[in-house]
Amino acid sequence: MKQGALAVAQRHWFYLVLPLLLITALTFRTSYPWLLDPKLGEAATIFDWCVFVPLIYAVCYRNMPRRALAVRKLAMVCGGIWIAAKIVPDQAETILSELGWVRGLGIAVLAVFEGVAFVAVLRILFGSEPDAVALERQGIPPLLVKFMLAEARFWRWVWLRLRSMK
Repeated sequence: MKQGALAVAQRHWFYLVLPLLLITALTFRTSYPWLLDPKLGEAATIFDWCVFVPLIYAVCYRNMPRRALAVRKLAMVCGGIWIAAKIVPDQAETILSELGWVRGLGIAVLAVFEGVAFVAVLRILFGSEPDAVALERQGIPPLLVKFMLAEARFWRWVWLRLRSMK
């Protein structure tokens, strides 16, 4: 049990570091003199959440397929803009007020990628023969693949029953 937990912690150490980064950011929010130099504090916060956090995520998951890693880093940058806007007091926001459109654009790009991934998963699930290996190549965990295939079988069964009622 201990070795299993240690192996998971070594493989996913980013999620152990993330709460510490959040605590540090919240401490920075309360201790930084925002009235003296708001741009420096805002720039540091944006750097932390839009550059540093996605960078350490990329280091932790460097063996992930490049496309999946790029999409996740883009999502983290968009989330980083949101988190930075929560950390920086409203009266100190200068850069963040101009970055809103970047976050919106990033979310639109992510929606396109998610739509393409959704269509690919539906094709695999509801194709002539669902392929668990193809779903796993999409980056879906094996246990989730089993649940998805079971749900697809269920909906096929429902569809066949509805069609036979005509």
